[in-house]
Amino acid sequence: MKIIALDASTTSTGVAIFDDTELVYYTTLQPPNKLEWHERLVWQGQYLSEIIKKYSPTELVMEDVPLQKQGTKTLMTLGAVQGYVLGLASSFGLSMKYYFPNQWRSELGIFTGRREDTKREVLKQKAVELANKKFNLELVWNGPNSKKSQDDVAEAILIGAVRVGAIKKRRFQS
Repeated sequence: MKIIALDASTTSTGVAIFDDTELVYYTTLQPPNKLEWHERLVWQGQYLSEIIKKYSPTELVMEDVPLQKQGTKTLMTLGAVQGYVLGLASSFGLSMKYYFPNQWRSELGIFTGRREDTKREVLKQKAVELANKKFNLELVWNGPNSKKSQDDVAEAILIGAVRVGAIKKRRFQS
């Protein structure tokens, strides 16, 4: 099974390619901020098309839109991202699989059961740490507001890892 996994948004999209359980490629797509959100989707779509052509996956896996705790504008743009990606997948004949954030994180055992560990920035840091550990990477975590943090690509890698079974269910250990 060859898949492309995404942690997609209009500002930064993590991309990972798996061939069976082997991570063969990963990157982050960050369109220029000066573009409007819909222009950033088109910008990313061009790069995603090239990646799909190069690696020929048969399935696209991505995070589903979490409906709780989202503002109207956030829901609109994340829905647009999902729709754009669905159209792109359809144009390449790729099947689609979605995971809610809590679903793939639970599968990997990222939740520790402590309330303070359910904060977004803690979960993103854990994603970077787990991707680094499992795949022998050196992704960077500089905090939740840093443009240099590589949590988007870490999460794409982990979403893909769940789909292909590259990481067995475990309890997160810091």
